Amino acid sequence: MITKTNDLNQFCNRFEEIKQVQDNTLKAIRLSALTTDMENVYDIPRTGQLRIAAFKQAYPEVMSLYKEISQERVI
Repeated sequence: MITKTNDLNQFCNRFEEIKQVQDNTLKAIRLSALTTDMENVYDIPRTGQLRIAAFKQAYPEVMSLYKEISQERVI
C-alpha cells in the first residue's frame, strides 16, 4: 500500500536524482514534472492565500520540499 509518507519519500528521492542532472533543459523539464506530480498527489493549492496557508500548516514537510523544488527550478 502506498501512503502519502511513501510518496513524499519517493518525491525526495526523485528530487535528489534530478539535482544531479547536468543538462539544464532536461533538469528544468524534470523539475517541472516533479512539481506537477506533487500538486496532483497532494492537491497543493496554487491560489487563495487562506487555502495555501492552511495547507502549509497541515503539511509542512510537503510544502518544504515543494518550495525547495520550486527554488531549484529558478536557479
